[in-house]
Amino acid sequence: MSKEQTGLLKWMLEDIREETLKGICTLTEEQLFIPPYAGEYPIGSYVLHLCEVDIHWLEVISGEKLSDELKDRCYFDRWFDPSGESAPPQSPPSLEYYASALHDTRKLFLDHVSGLNDDDLEKTVTMKSKRGDLNLTKKWIIYHIIEHEAHHRGQMFMLMRQAGWKNAHQMNDRKAVWWIKD
Repeated sequence: MSKEQTGLLKWMLEDIREETLKGICTLTEEQLFIPPYAGEYPIGSYVLHLCEVDIHWLEVISGEKLSDELKDRCYFDRWFDPSGESAPPQSPPSLEYYASALHDTRKLFLDHVSGLNDDDLEKTVTMKSKRGDLNLTKKWIIYHIIEHEAHHRGQMFMLMRQAGWKNAHQMNDRKAVWWIKD
């Protein structure tokens, strides 16, 4: 069974995350926690939103529920654009907190993708939504996660520029990014 497409998608998931982390690695805990300007979400909420996305789509693609502990750790549906009552952290999470959450949720997703072969990518899963059931291929779900992160990465980088916060890309700082765990 071929894993050529699966391998490529896995590499793309790893690559987009590495580029996101390189772009935000210069931020302090406070910069991640405070909104870059009034009326905007903090960069840290976008970061943990990426974790939310991994959790949500892993549940859809695998058909399994992930732990409430992991969801709580990522402020699932409580910080970035919550569907109910907002319950963000009361003090700035540590840089290690963000890095750990990003690593753990993406690793779970990558582990699932590693178990797929190219034929599995064309299989559909049904996602319940307010507008009715959606039948999506696993390949589309993985593509959507990549596209979604690229979208929010652009937002974060723009907000950082507007706030006057430089990222590693602007500083031509290509040193090892401590945020990235093996």
